Amino acid sequence: MTDAALDAAGVIRCRDLDELLETAELVEGARRTGRRVGRGRTGVVTVSTGEASLIADMAPRTGLDLPPLPPDARAGILEALPTMGYLGNPLDPWGAADPATAYGAAFEAMAASGAYDVLVLVHDFPYRSLPSEVATANQVTGGLLAATANRPAILPAYVSLTSGEPPPETKALLDSVGGGAPLLRGALEAFRAIAEVSRWEGRHAARIERGPWRSGWGALARDRTSYGADPRATAPPPRTPVALSERESLALVGAAGIAVIEAIAAPDAATAVAIARRIGRPVALKLDAIGVTHKSDLGGVALDLQGDDAVYGAALNLFETARRRGLEVRGLLVEAMVPPGLELILGLRRDPQFGPAVLVGLGGVMTEVLDDVSVRLAPLDTATASAMFDELRGAALLRGVRGRRPVDRALLAAMVVALGRLGLERPDILEVDLNPVIASASGAVAVDALVVLEAPER
Repeated sequence: MTDAALDAAGVIRCRDLDELLETAELVEGARRTGRRVGRGRTGVVTVSTGEASLIADMAPRTGLDLPPLPPDARAGILEALPTMGYLGNPLDPWGAADPATAYGAAFEAMAASGAYDVLVLVHDFPYRSLPSEVATANQVTGGLLAATANRPAILPAYVSLTSGEPPPETKALLDSVGGGAPLLRGALEAFRAIAEVSRWEGRHAARIERGPWRSGWGALARDRTSYGADPRATAPPPRTPVALSERESLALVGAAGIAVIEAIAAPDAATAVAIARRIGRPVALKLDAIGVTHKSDLGGVALDLQGDDAVYGAALNLFETARRRGLEVRGLLVEAMVPPGLELILGLRRDPQFGPAVLVGLGGVMTEVLDDVSVRLAPLDTATASAMFDELRGAALLRGVRGRRPVDRALLAAMVVALGRLGLERPDILEVDLNPVIASASGAVAVDALVVLEAPER
């Protein structure tokens, strides 16, 4: 929840001290040069094919955007360096000509293409570098600085592959010719810094254009009352939570504009059969028992029932299960079976400090085991909601694997936005669990719901 709050505020979060130091250097380097990281589209040039491969493998771990070389950049590089073999991003032009010519041509073509916001030279130095190595490093650095000198929309950056210290001569070149261009130590930390600062700049621009994440945050920022002296800092004692039945929960969520399954109450087995005939088979039967929220754990769900006998027999078994467990039963719920799809969880939690937050993740009975979720504070726009699904470790499942079509991301994002809006409009809602939400290429629907309300004061 704290991560979600910091994300909403646009705070850059660093995983360790090394990442913090390199992020600070990138922010300060951008300030020194009067430039920005912008969208974070990064072009990388190295002095080794091995380094290029290593960086390409590393990039997905950092969130770095490495756009491919556009056709005009490829053409420009080949015109200047006709012996070049592989052309890509990251690029290794070493040996295609003398260093000054090769790296000057590579950086110039990439800078002129308009495809990059940041151009990076990745180099490394052994301990006590030889004078010839320092001279070569300054030559290739010169190519980077020359290509970006008159292009203020591009930020030049020097990255030492490991956390080693480049020689003072190279640092002096970055300061004198590059106007203080950032020098970052460690590729993993450097590229994470670029990705995070880009995200921060985007959030900052959005905040200027549309205001803060929540409308009340401006007044909160202007309030100079210290936390300890603020009477609002002492939260009232929580009231008793009250869980709605599944049918009531589905109705409340459906009224908020979220697609839910229709759950029809049946007081007995014969009525369940009649309802199943009317809505069409196959159907699912669920126990509607007071105080039972996870029905599958108690054997309170029967799925994929086809004929009258199957429905009737399953109904009797469910009532018997309730009797053995001493449950107070209201009846059964009869629901049409939804075609198979990807099972997700959408949720809402109200935090005492941060208010309502929305959760998305891989769902079904294995939700707790998989623990693959993304969280944001409400409210959310469609773009933010869609981005949450990309953060899941199992995000590839939504895009379609093993011949399956991608799920309807637009509808899922709309459900997430509606869930966040519900959390803001109904301060008495403490929790919403929609699990599973079955998603496919043709739509998405919540087939189970749990809503927990704050009990009214007596």
